[in-house]
Amino acid sequence: MSKFSRYGIQIAPLKLKDIEILRKWRNDPKISSLMLSQNGEYITKEQQLKWYDSIKDKTDALYYMAFVDEIAVGYFCFQQIANRCAVPGEILVIPSQMDQARITFGAYCAVYDMAFEILGLEQLKAYSKLENKRAIRMAKLLNFKTTNIDDECIYFELCKNDYYTMRDSLLKKLGLN
Repeated sequence: MSKFSRYGIQIAPLKLKDIEILRKWRNDPKISSLMLSQNGEYITKEQQLKWYDSIKDKTDALYYMAFVDEIAVGYFCFQQIANRCAVPGEILVIPSQMDQARITFGAYCAVYDMAFEILGLEQLKAYSKLENKRAIRMAKLLNFKTTNIDDECIYFELCKNDYYTMRDSLLKKLGLN
């Protein structure tokens, strides 16, 4: 898939030109402290390039950037893709002059529409650190169902039909349909 556009959001595969902005986002202490894979550690340019080289040929993962009028506003990925199921991940960094709610929900809906309609996924399994209150709120708003909680994380599942039930009413409220 080359590009996908919906709700004012353009989703495009992650490219080499995007990795520096992604590294900047990942090194932001507010973001990195909430990432299980990074846990607040600083990422160098060399580490980011090595990571990018390691993901280019993966067959069980896909990586995307989200744009509004060519301004990068987010990063999304689907990992552990198997049996029409995947684990999503994301970083959203929306400039303050933009409509935060519309772009946030537009980006999630665009990327999840793409996952279910274009990629053929039927289910998403997500997890978040317990202290990531924003991610937990967002998962619940997007109709993810809690499946487990341990000492570090909360785990969720989202089935395609549950997503579409939520999406249609959300888009109507935001005037994005």
